Amino acid sequence: MTTIKKILCPTDLSDECRPALAMACEWAKQFGAELHLLHVVAGLSNPYPYLGPPFNEAMSWETMIRQKARTALDEWPLPEGFATLKVVRQLRSGSPIAHIVEYAQVTGIDLIVMGTHGRGGFSHVLLGSVAEKVVRRAPCSVLTVRPAGTAKPTA
Repeated sequence: MTTIKKILCPTDLSDECRPALAMACEWAKQFGAELHLLHVVAGLSNPYPYLGPPFNEAMSWETMIRQKARTALDEWPLPEGFATLKVVRQLRSGSPIAHIVEYAQVTGIDLIVMGTHGRGGFSHVLLGSVAEKVVRRAPCSVLTVRPAGTAKPTA
């Protein structure tokens, strides 16, 4: 049987991620595993630092966004009944896909449990799927959890 010691639950802190968090907590409790919550803030770039204000203020905006994201991640509650889990909360900036895969590799994650937004059609083509790309690149197994009510009827 596979031993699971570390579970990663990447999150954008949205309600759609709550079912994945609940499942990650269940698995962590079942295996006595450490739960890692990872939130990645999309990086802000400042292509014109030499122009002066307001054009070179991206760094102050990024600092403010990171501070708010850090607070939101620290305060993001676990589902009821899981307060005793060992939880590691990490914040990164940049590409969510790259950071999720890198974090899993560097920290020796055994299982990634992540939510999907259940987008289809044009929005899926336009936005792509972070979960789909993580499944393809992850160094470990990935369990994707769809939000409730997103099942598509079959023909």
